[in-house]
This record gives sequence, structure tokens and C-alpha cells, in this order.
Amino acid sequence: MKKLFLIALAAITMGLVACSGSNNGNNSASASNSGEAQNVEQATDGITFEGEHYTVTYPKDWKETFATGDVLNAKSADDAISLSINFDESGPSVDQLKETGANVKLLNQQDYKEIGDPQIDGNKLVVRRVTNEGEIDFSYLLVIEGTKGVMGSVKAPADKEADAEKALNSILASVKMK
Repeated sequence: MKKLFLIALAAITMGLVACSGSNNGNNSASASNSGEAQNVEQATDGITFEGEHYTVTYPKDWKETFATGDVLNAKSADDAISLSINFDESGPSVDQLKETGANVKLLNQQDYKEIGDPQIDGNKLVVRRVTNEGEIDFSYLLVIEGTKGVMGSVKAPADKEADAEKALNSILASVKMK
């Protein structure tokens, strides 16, 4: 029963993430999907969003497009990269990230042109997806305490993929539970 619940939760979560924000950008083919570890700098010189359950810092030249309670949407200064981040009180535990990633990939296959293998780094799960229009969508889950954490996505046109991935890593490094 718990496994079925997690599968349903993953489907709903990624469905909601897919619906949040979109960029009308370049329709070029996808860039490389590198699984290499990156040197992550935490966003410290930026704007801090104070949610009800967490704080997160995003680049200072970005603008907030929507914020309420524990939900934040923001875009880069050039509107090319978008961020969606939400508090997740009953998500997977760190031990469940591998199964959650596999479920996300399986449940999203028909809706995307390409889905990369789920990347797990400690308490972080990232799935790189490419929309039918060629937009890159990094969907993520970050487990902070038990089953509490944040989830969302960073989206960008293919030519901004490296910038989007760098921003995602920096933003996720700044997340703190209250």
C-alpha cells in the first residue's frame, strides 16, 4: 500500500511540477546530459525567500513571479530560466529516492520527448526531461528531514541548459528548513 501511495505521490508531484511555469524559448535539440558532479556554490548573494517551512536563496538578478506560503516561482532577468519550488511535507525519504526516481521516469515517458536517468546525490533527486518543444526541465526533490523537503523544477531553453543546471545546484544548496 505504501509503495502504491509513493507511486501516486510521484505522479501527482511531477504532474504539478510540469504545470508550473513555462518558457517560450529556443526549440533546438537537447544538450548533453552529464552525470558528472559539479562544484556547487551556494547562492548567498541573492534574494532569500522566507517560506512558512523553509528558506531558499535565488540569484539577485532574478525576479519573483509568484509567491505564497511555501510556494515560490521566479525567473531569470532575461526570462529564459524559471524556478518553481514548493515545500513537500510527506515526500519520499532519502532511502526511497531511487524508487521515486524510477517511478517518475516511468510515469513521464509519454509526456516528454526525452527523459534522462534519475540522478541521486545524497538527499537530492534530479530528473532531466526534454519537452516536445525542446525545453529542458530539471525536476527535483530535495529531502531535508525525514520525508520533509522541497520539490519543483528549473526550466530553460536548450541553449541555457548549463546556466539552468548551475542555478539549480546553487539554489538547492541554499535551502534550509525552519
